[in-house]
Amino acid sequence: MRRKAAVILAVLLIAVSAIAGAETVSDIRDWFSMPTATPAPDAFRFRDGIRWGMNPQQVKALEIEQMTERSMQNWSIMLTDGKVTVSRFTADLVFMFRDNRLLMISYEFSRQPDADDFAYLSGALCTLYGEKTPAEPLKIKALMDAINPNRYKTELITDAEGWMTADGTTIYLYNYSPEAFAIMYVSPELGSRIYQTNGL
Repeated sequence: MRRKAAVILAVLLIAVSAIAGAETVSDIRDWFSMPTATPAPDAFRFRDGIRWGMNPQQVKALEIEQMTERSMQNWSIMLTDGKVTVSRFTADLVFMFRDNRLLMISYEFSRQPDADDFAYLSGALCTLYGEKTPAEPLKIKALMDAINPNRYKTELITDAEGWMTADGTTIYLYNYSPEAFAIMYVSPELGSRIYQTNGL
């Protein structure tokens, strides 16, 4: 009987040790394992926390610069009264709304950049948004024509470069006249709808 009790006790001790060991190994595995799900990328945020789709009042509540508003058809724009600091430069800041939803933003620099200035801004954008790709001047013109027809001439849009963020925001850096260049941010909501596609 004693022998039987000793065997049962030994079996119980081995089982308890095995269970405790299994829990310890499991805990260690859980402690060192990396999460498998990748969180969704954050939506694009502009300066001062401004986001796509905001209305003019929401943008004004966040943007510290004084602004002047203008309307044209179903588009409206808000332009800062003074220059704003962009990297190591200054520029006019323009917010563009369609049906009271923020869909485009641009910085407009009113002097011709030399090669070093352009390369500097291109490098700064690359550090934020990754590799650049050549951008299509016709697409840039189509975007601006929706707001102010014939402001841009395609042949004057040069050195156009583009970036795409994780949420689909497109950023363009380009010259649009011999004396001016711009950085334009375009909401993913616009997509390819800037082109007239009827009958295609």
